[in-house]
Amino acid sequence: MSKKLIILLLILSTVAISGCTMNTEAEKTFGEKDPATKEDLYLVNATGEHYDRNGTMYYFVWGYVGNRAPVPASNVEITAQFFSENGTLIGTNTTTPYRPKNIPEEGESYFYAGFKDPDKKIASYRISLSIK
Repeated sequence: MSKKLIILLLILSTVAISGCTMNTEAEKTFGEKDPATKEDLYLVNATGEHYDRNGTMYYFVWGYVGNRAPVPASNVEITAQFFSENGTLIGTNTTTPYRPKNIPEEGESYFYAGFKDPDKKIASYRISLSIK
């Protein structure tokens, strides 16, 4: 009986110290890549303009966001800040990429953001990118 117990303990201790729980660069699954980061994102281009939508004026910004990472970028947030001619912040709109939702690896995705501007006070905008 003690021989079986010793063998069982040896098997259990071998499994416990096998390194399965180590989290090092060398222990990654073959082919596993790091997720995309904020530093991998960039604004390809953006355009802003006033539009009348059903009798209400809006200022819309649209364009493309790029991803330099070798993996798709998920949970991307695009924040548009809208400013008056003298630089006063008028409003902010946070959105996500529209088409496709996840920015493909080394690819681009379309976005748009709008803000109600009935008096046409918005003169400029600033885009910032982040990953939730």
